[in-house]
Amino acid sequence: MLKYSLTLRLLYTISLGLLFPWQAESQQSISDPELGGGPIAAARRTAIDARPFHRELDAGSIRKWMKISSKCTMAEFELFLAPLTELEQELLAKIESIPAPIVTRLHFEDLRAVLKNKQLSSYYEEERIGKHLIHTTPALENELYGAFDCVFASVGPPDGSPRYGDVIIRLRDSVREHGWATPFSGMHFIYSIRHQDARKMQQLLIAGKNLPTDPTNPLSLGFDDRLHFSHYVVSENHWNRALAYQAILVLRNAEDTLAGKQIQERFHKLLTVKTPDSFWELFIPAREKGLPPEEMAARIPFGYLEGKFENQFSLEEVTAIEVPSEKLKEALSWPEAQDHLGLISAKRD
Repeated sequence: MLKYSLTLRLLYTISLGLLFPWQAESQQSISDPELGGGPIAAARRTAIDARPFHRELDAGSIRKWMKISSKCTMAEFELFLAPLTELEQELLAKIESIPAPIVTRLHFEDLRAVLKNKQLSSYYEEERIGKHLIHTTPALENELYGAFDCVFASVGPPDGSPRYGDVIIRLRDSVREHGWATPFSGMHFIYSIRHQDARKMQQLLIAGKNLPTDPTNPLSLGFDDRLHFSHYVVSENHWNRALAYQAILVLRNAEDTLAGKQIQERFHKLLTVKTPDSFWELFIPAREKGLPPEEMAARIPFGYLEGKFENQFSLEEVTAIEVPSEKLKEALSWPEAQDHLGLISAKRD
């Protein structure tokens, strides 16, 4: 069997932004509403001076901090990756002109409520208006960065992530003006980056219990976790550049194996494809089950971002809603769908 490095396997996990297949129960207890990004912005503020600032972090100041933090992160990438090869510079120039697909997915069982309310909503917003949808927003992520105040979408994968449901909802590129992103989910960060038992931590929160406060307890979540996570924040104007830098790291870490050579070939093809769809299909290949390890390594995504947005999307921000073909007739028959028939079509097989 072909060998491939631990580094490459780690890159595969990180680039995919792998989440975990459990779902946070709709009954999970929630604390006072926390603005999305608020906990990690507060951690960064404490890191520069531990004395209290005596000023509330409102949505505007959090957004300003995200832009500053993202700019610093991009500057660090530029420093640590320099010098870029001619090939890498070509990718950077090309990707900046090709907006990444922004896609959210949900379960067909939830689509009717979304059409009725003419919006996709965060967990907090749904609680406020009395909706209860099937959720994949873990309470642990709310503890980490205020996830219950966010609506999520993938940035890069042409059809989003199937784990979140069988309905594809494509969003206008302009929604990025209200978003920020990280290269993986909070659950993946806790489990694979911080090496903590994210599953057990999530189970405690679902049971209505608090996480331990002793920082030496492996199930605690605190300042160091939030400070670390804050360094992955990428604001909307840097999304494509961040994806390019991820791709460059994947290319540089590809070894002299068959899988590594296939990665290099795919990188070269990115520079020659003519359409955005072709570009992103190469950048993040569709996932397939049952592939041997070397083929999995060859199909490593070049990058991934999980977008986090303010607490709701109006359906005016949606360009298409794609449902399983066998459910299309049912969806089109709903009274709630009649104002949106132009958006709804069958999903590609």
